[in-house]
Amino acid sequence: MQATLEKKSCKPKLPFHERAVVDQCSAVIRKRQENGMRPGMKSILSAFTALLLGLLPLAPALRADGPNGNPRIAGTVKAAVSTDLAPLFARQMKRIEERRASWLAKAAAAAPALFRAPVRPVAAVKVERDAASFQGWKTVAVGKPESVYDRPLPPGGSFILDFGEHLVGHLVLSVRAFDVPVDAPVRLSLIFGEVPAEVAEPFDPYPGTLTRSWLQDEVVNIDDVPQTIRLPRRYAFRYLKVTVVSCSTHGKFGFSGIRAEAVTSADEQRLRPFTPASDAEAALDRVSVRTLRDCMQTVFEDGPKRDRRLWLGDLRLQAQANYATYCNYDLVKRSLYILAGTATPQGLVGTCSFERPEPVRGGNSILDYTALFAPTVLEYLEASGDRATAEDLWPLVLKQLDFTLEPVSAEGLLVPPKGWWLFVDWHRTLDKQAPEHAIVLSGLKATLKLAEKIGKADEVTFIGEIIPRMESAARRDLWDDSLGLFISGPKREISWASQAWMVLAGVPSPIQARRALSGVLRHANAEKPVTPYMHHYVVEALLEAGLRDEGMAHLHAYWGGMLKKGADTFWEVYVPGDDFLSPYNSHLMNSYCHAWSCTPAYFLRRRMP
Repeated sequence: MQATLEKKSCKPKLPFHERAVVDQCSAVIRKRQENGMRPGMKSILSAFTALLLGLLPLAPALRADGPNGNPRIAGTVKAAVSTDLAPLFARQMKRIEERRASWLAKAAAAAPALFRAPVRPVAAVKVERDAASFQGWKTVAVGKPESVYDRPLPPGGSFILDFGEHLVGHLVLSVRAFDVPVDAPVRLSLIFGEVPAEVAEPFDPYPGTLTRSWLQDEVVNIDDVPQTIRLPRRYAFRYLKVTVVSCSTHGKFGFSGIRAEAVTSADEQRLRPFTPASDAEAALDRVSVRTLRDCMQTVFEDGPKRDRRLWLGDLRLQAQANYATYCNYDLVKRSLYILAGTATPQGLVGTCSFERPEPVRGGNSILDYTALFAPTVLEYLEASGDRATAEDLWPLVLKQLDFTLEPVSAEGLLVPPKGWWLFVDWHRTLDKQAPEHAIVLSGLKATLKLAEKIGKADEVTFIGEIIPRMESAARRDLWDDSLGLFISGPKREISWASQAWMVLAGVPSPIQARRALSGVLRHANAEKPVTPYMHHYVVEALLEAGLRDEGMAHLHAYWGGMLKKGADTFWEVYVPGDDFLSPYNSHLMNSYCHAWSCTPAYFLRRRMP
């Protein structure tokens, strides 16, 4: 996951209730234009719109100034409770600063050992166009991997090796000479691919919005032959394309061996046994576990190809899958402590953090990820029993409410704030109000539950006043009883995300929850998720609502769809019917082993009766 830079408009962004007025006036003007507008009518309507815009400042302003300042209390739900929260949050900030250095020290102490294993290619292949295959490419075996060894290679010579499954690690090349000494450097072009398209399509000209250097290609010069070299950079791949860019035509060279050194912090000896009920379950679990394994490095990475960093929202889903599989609690603890230790000077937890060369917070601030910090710490406590870490992180957990409740009005309704990245899903047009409201509410409830478990309930009595306000606001302003669905924003958008998160936040009654989820799955115009991340929460909501058959059917249909297209790890983005969808304007830039996709193992192992 990465943020893309967009050109900023010089026009201020309006709150949803203000945009609604403008949208309605604009719609009237357009309709009049279509039907034929009498002279002067357009100017009258335009003037009326301008008048309304002039009055809009009298409407409630956005209640959050963004993540880079000190959160305000006045005008928010925090000011509507009986407790003065300013001193409470100030005390948490003091404790955060006192503990920050120790948090980073504890993260360093929890650094895992990496398990290394040699992996050799299983076949030499070629890539052919095939309309029925994922992204229009398929691989065809042309020989054993040994067929490319021990033979002279000319300039321009090329071959592709298939390592049999996705792996993360380092490439080791062994080159040899023949009868005549090699009298010039050997220059090789190497391309690493997670999927066939990456070794079939040219990387340039590159149209994407993320940095081109994420694409996995290298030029390697070998001065001395024979020798064995281990490339220093780590790669994520299944396929390796080797092309001889230049070499001597007199002293010829060839390969005597090619292998990979796979790395992970996942201990296969600790993998919990699983008895699948079908071949389909076995396949889903196997690929889920492999996806998780390859993302488990010195932190839980979002993707070993890209971004290779720790993201809070991804971490939560990885940790859930980890508790059902490898049970590496120390890696979760290390990841939590890195996010905590790199919190901003205002106490905002890291949405994403880099671990090397020194831990540092990334530049992104995602409101919904911030709200998920409390559930992630709570679930860690429940899985590991490590109360000491939960108590240690408690001041930071509590401080996050200062941020997440800032955009919530005194009446309990979340007003989409400026300054924050509202993610929810890689959906370009999704209205975020309803799902963000529900995610903030979920984080609030998790904070209360965590407080009760570690003996801090007396510090958060105010939460008991805010929860009913937010639930009532959601039922009053975001629930349409005639539709039996939650709506979001000025256009009353209906989406899978809104229904799923409202159910997970406990807003609807059990009957309403089943009605909303069943209804949205049938709704032809509902906005659907585009990532396994949001599809995870759809499955979670279906199960939570007692719609187990529907939840497991969706799990098999969605993730099973990737398996049918040849996935041996689960992908960052998947929309059935569109193999090329990319948040980055390049399907080659997508991550095809992505952390937030690994949760079928969690559902199959933890949700089965």
